[in-house]
Amino acid sequence: MDLSKNSNWFIINTKPKQEFIAEKNLKLLGIDVYLPIYLKKVKKDKAKIDIIAPLFSGYLFSKFSIPNSYHKVKYTRGVKMVLGSKDYLWTIGQDRVLDIKLREKNGVVILKKRIEHFRKGDRITIDEGAFDGWEGIFYEELPDRDRAIIMLTNVKFSSKLIVPKKYLVLNR
Repeated sequence: MDLSKNSNWFIINTKPKQEFIAEKNLKLLGIDVYLPIYLKKVKKDKAKIDIIAPLFSGYLFSKFSIPNSYHKVKYTRGVKMVLGSKDYLWTIGQDRVLDIKLREKNGVVILKKRIEHFRKGDRITIDEGAFDGWEGIFYEELPDRDRAIIMLTNVKFSSKLIVPKKYLVLNR
């Protein structure tokens, strides 16, 4: 199958908890599939252990010829749907997939390390949620220790914002 004309990946929504099943079955059909995985910490018997989990729960990426393989992909065991409509399928660019692949070590995506403690004045970036990509200066941690007040720096007015600390990364 010649995919050189299409450098984008289609977005496949899998049935709940069937990402690995869909991946296996699509590969058996000769379909190019990418299922990014990471090590997820889960609690088991009062201890936290790492398990391999899909980076995007319920989704994987695939390249295929629409005329030749769309129906095969759509009705593959484990696949819920190919995102989009009959006239226009949603895609993710090859560059985005490459960004994810570049963060892999031995086939597993390495997640950014989160800092638990910030100091007043630390330059930060919000990397999740509605304000993804916004920058600011750490102001203070709230008493619940899960949220923080930051001063936004990429807006034309001075504004404080309360965000979950888990959304913050330290700018280096």
